[in-house]
Amino acid sequence: MTRRYIPQVRSAVLPDDGAWTELNGEDVLILSVPEWQGQLEASSRGYEYVWLYDRQSKAYIFCIRMSNGEERAIAFPREHAGTLLQDGRAYEPFTILVTDQPLDEIGEQSKFLLFRDVKLKRHPDAGW
Repeated sequence: MTRRYIPQVRSAVLPDDGAWTELNGEDVLILSVPEWQGQLEASSRGYEYVWLYDRQSKAYIFCIRMSNGEERAIAFPREHAGTLLQDGRAYEPFTILVTDQPLDEIGEQSKFLLFRDVKLKRHPDAGW
């Protein structure tokens, strides 16, 4: 029997900005999350994730457990960051790249977390 990740995280951040791009033939969703400044040192290798849907907030929540056991979450409310998940590229496996810098300031020295092969299973109550 496989073990399933059940998140214990109590809060989620909203990305300040986000955009879709293509890197090395992969669809990549880049997110700016300034609240994670100084917290991008952890390796994103060996992470686990699960998508939750919050009916009250009308938001998808991307919950991540890093290989060191640390948990984080990013909220995608329908009328905010959720618009990024309504893009056609989010209906196939994609990559999420999280930086703590504004998107227009990303450079070679920027730190980031990379989550590959992310699949969003749409919740029937969401309708989006």
